[in-house]
Amino acid sequence: MTLKFFFASSCLASLLLCSVVAQNTNEKEFNNIVASIIQDGDEAYGKDGDYKPFDYTKVKEQVVQDHGNKCVRTEPDKAIDEPSLMVNKANCFIVISKKDYYLYVYEAQGKDTVMLARYDCCFGQHVGNKQKRGDKKTPSSCNSLNGNPFANAFYISQIQNASSWMHDFKDGRGSIKAYGDFFLRLVTPGHSGIGIHGSTNNAESVPGRASEGCIRLRDADIKALRNHYARERMKVIIKDEKVDDLPFEIKAMRKQKIERKRHFDPAKTINN
Repeated sequence: MTLKFFFASSCLASLLLCSVVAQNTNEKEFNNIVASIIQDGDEAYGKDGDYKPFDYTKVKEQVVQDHGNKCVRTEPDKAIDEPSLMVNKANCFIVISKKDYYLYVYEAQGKDTVMLARYDCCFGQHVGNKQKRGDKKTPSSCNSLNGNPFANAFYISQIQNASSWMHDFKDGRGSIKAYGDFFLRLVTPGHSGIGIHGSTNNAESVPGRASEGCIRLRDADIKALRNHYARERMKVIIKDEKVDDLPFEIKAMRKQKIERKRHFDPAKTINN
């Protein structure tokens, strides 16, 4: 019995060690690829410094009353979902633009960055980086175009089935389903309970600002994100409202001829 227990314990320890080694190897390879795309992406700025791939949009943000709360909404855009372009799921990462209300999935492929998906999303009701529980702000990991945007990136710690989860928004509707099918729990240092999820009973809030701090997608989009791209330990960059497109994003959008409806001037962000 003792030998069997020792053998089983040794096997478990070996499996855990192999898992940690593989995870560290994947992390190292990913960091090397990221360093390459960041350096190569800087060319997207151009010699004249005009790095914007689109003019600022004519689409507007609007302040609306949402179940008694002052929230922001804007015009929806079509989703992009191209899992057939993916080569290696381990090299995929998420970039979220609080300024333009988009969640992007990219894959680092050599020195190129390929956009695999784009979804409309909803953020915390109020503008700015989250400071404390209850301020209804979404935390940011990237607050400048300078430096390495991956340095302080968040990551997915759990992918949970949220199809039966209920929540009371204290808006008179009582406890209702509110998360879609999945909750992608994020590690956001200093804050807990932040994740990417669906918008059951709140679909009209996407795209916009109306949540308590989480990132809402349409229910169909959270399914696509989870089924095609998401994984535990996946890097998630959340850009502050003041931060425009990163160089490697611009390069990808230009190369793939991606059109979009929203590109807001960060100096004109509505603060509700």
